[in-house]
Amino acid sequence: MTPGSDPSPATTTTTLAARLAAILDPLGGRSALAAHHIPALARASRGGKRVATPATASEERVAIRADEVFPAASLAKLCIAVELCRRADLGQFDLDEHFDTSDEPRAGGGGVLDYLDPTVRLTLGDLCFLMLGVSDNTAANFLLDLVGMGEVNETMSRLALANTRLARRFMDFAARAAHRDNLTSAADMAALLALMRGSALPGAARLREMLAAQQLGEDIAQWLPPEAQITHKTGTLEDVFHDAGILTGPGGACVYCVLTAEQPHLPSTRAAVGRAVRALWDAWCAAAKAGA
Repeated sequence: MTPGSDPSPATTTTTLAARLAAILDPLGGRSALAAHHIPALARASRGGKRVATPATASEERVAIRADEVFPAASLAKLCIAVELCRRADLGQFDLDEHFDTSDEPRAGGGGVLDYLDPTVRLTLGDLCFLMLGVSDNTAANFLLDLVGMGEVNETMSRLALANTRLARRFMDFAARAAHRDNLTSAADMAALLALMRGSALPGAARLREMLAAQQLGEDIAQWLPPEAQITHKTGTLEDVFHDAGILTGPGGACVYCVLTAEQPHLPSTRAAVGRAVRALWDAWCAAAKAGA
């Protein structure tokens, strides 16, 4: 069956929250969601010219266990990218500078850097795209060491993302076994993406471009119609699947994060997350129906 929307699109936040819970709760394990609707601008006429004005609809929010802490998986790479761009904005790094990564241990677990000639020199911008666009773990570890884990955590703290903290490199199974893990919450990731969407972070536009070119997001994109614009990042571990991003359509935009953990059947979990994102699209981003 071709993925598509569930019936009866939600019309209120209460109905939408119930619909989302009905999608996520039967999975078992743990799940959480935070989503924030940004209505489309209305068009008004002033002095014979059409101008954009704020829509009359208020911004709506849905939260399901949004402050519960989860393993961050590859969503932690968003934090590294934000810190890299912040430091570049301060002049400490140049995203166009080429770096030698041959001394960086190849981490495996996804990406392309492990398969390139070790002597290849890539720019910091290239490495950041590999980290976000193909979730390259070797590139992520290189950039994490470059900017510093403590500095990433300090920036997340200054952004008031209290549940987000990095404690290990990627593919460090010994650290995970010792219960040192990268952590976040749905509310934190949705807040970080809202700042990115509003260009409140240095390099926000470039980061959005990288996320819009996501190469690992077919799990989610297949549930959306062709007109949907999605800028997002997924995250996966053996019993974890996350997706966090920005949806944009005729009805407005939606910043969201869906987290799952301790999942007994990951294919079902991936489908449920896709259905949840489609439910957000139907409720908040699709074109308004005539007469509504």
